[in-house]
Amino acid sequence: MTDWPMHDALGIDPATDALVATVGGGGKTTLLFALADERATPWTPPTTASDPPASPRISVLTTTTKFTIPAEAADWPIVFAESRASRAAAIEHAWTHEKSAIVVGSGRGERGRVLGVEPDWPQSALAMDIVDFVGVEADGSAGRPFKAPAEHEPVLPAGVSLAVAVVGVGALGRSIDVAAVHRPERVRAIVAGDFITPEVVARVLTDPNGGRKAVPDHAGFAVVVSSAARDPAGAGAIAEACHAVGIDVVVAFDARSGLAERL
Repeated sequence: MTDWPMHDALGIDPATDALVATVGGGGKTTLLFALADERATPWTPPTTASDPPASPRISVLTTTTKFTIPAEAADWPIVFAESRASRAAAIEHAWTHEKSAIVVGSGRGERGRVLGVEPDWPQSALAMDIVDFVGVEADGSAGRPFKAPAEHEPVLPAGVSLAVAVVGVGALGRSIDVAAVHRPERVRAIVAGDFITPEVVARVLTDPNGGRKAVPDHAGFAVVVSSAARDPAGAGAIAEACHAVGIDVVVAFDARSGLAERL
C-alpha cells in the first residue's frame, strides 16, 4: 500500500465543505476520524469579533445510530446534548478554544457509546460558518466486517454529499453467517452461495437493498476496504469486482498504519 491522503483517495476536495456518511462493515468510525484529522491545520484566530471565520474551521463527527469513539481519539472534545442550541454552542466553544474537531451526540449509551442525532441535524451543523466537514456514521455492524442493511437502515443524513460503504478484507472466504456477517439473512436475500467472494461483496455493495440502499442520486458513492494491509491481494480482488459492476472509487485503508490507496 502507498500513503495517499484519504481525501485524495476518496476524491474529496479538502477545500470544499463535505457531509460524508459511512455505512457497512467495521471501520466506519475510524475512517471518519481519519478524515477529520486530515482537515486539522494550524489555528489562526480572527483579529476582531467582526472578522469572518478564521481558517481552519472545525470538523463535526456524529452518528444517526450510535458509535464508540476510537481509543486514539479519546481526548477529542465531545458533547452529549438533545438541544440543537446546546450542540451549536458546544461547537462554537470548541472552535474558539482552538479545537479542530468535536464529537456530537444526543446522549451517552452503554459502554460510553455516542447516541445518534436527528437525520437532518448534520446538514444544519454544516451550515454553520465555522464548520467545513461533518462525518456521520449511518448504520451499525456489531463489529462484523460485512453486512447488508435491515429495513430501518441506513439512517443517511439529509444533504449527504458522499456515502462510503466499508467492507473488511477479512470477510473474504468466510461463510455467510453471523460470525462474519451482520444480518446474514439480508445478504442471502441478495446473493446466492455460501461464502463471501469478491463478487459477492461487489454484488451486495451495488444492490439497492445493500450498500447503496437509500443513497440519493445527488450523492457520490465510494467503497473502502478496511484492514487492507492484512490481505493486499484480497483488497485488490474486491476492487476489481467492484469496478466490474460500475463502482469507480475503491480505496484500500489500513487503520493501524494509517495508509490509504486508491485501487
